[in-house]
Amino acid sequence: MFESPEERLLVQRCLERQPGAWESFLEKYLALFHHTARKTAHLAGISAPVEELEDCLAEILMEILAHQFRCLKSFQGESSLGTFLLVIAQRRAAKFWVQRKEDSSHTVNLADYSDIPENKDPIEKPMAIGEELGKLLSHLPPSEREAVRLHHIEGFSYSEVASQLRIPVNSVGPLLSKARKRLNRVAQK
Repeated sequence: MFESPEERLLVQRCLERQPGAWESFLEKYLALFHHTARKTAHLAGISAPVEELEDCLAEILMEILAHQFRCLKSFQGESSLGTFLLVIAQRRAAKFWVQRKEDSSHTVNLADYSDIPENKDPIEKPMAIGEELGKLLSHLPPSEREAVRLHHIEGFSYSEVASQLRIPVNSVGPLLSKARKRLNRVAQK
């Protein structure tokens, strides 16, 4: 069942590949997909870096786009569209994280962090890594630091970041870009 006539129209527009339909679809469901990628990694016991979360999100989106929106065509209305998409996202994310977990080349070797002092307590190293991240972020102005935290660490969408920071949505991308450039300069020192 469609939650509203607007939802039905959105799906129809996507299936007909009307201009702006995919963007509207993403605006409505991207936060759900991003949250699902993060939550599934957490449930799998994986501390996923931002790049891998983005890879997982891309896999979810590719699943929806595959075979000319096959999954949207197969929606029977036995649940809400949001629930249906959540199940698809969870299944694809679970496959993604299982593959990542099995791939030994993606395991993090904490010994690579040679600048972190050795300690017998295994919890101390991840905490030290978090402290290093905190030091890097402290070089950012407050607005950039908060945007990075919200988008890259908490996983909020651009529109959610804009709402939290009370700025226009089209300002979020440039703000994050400035923050990344600043962090790259600091990290290279």
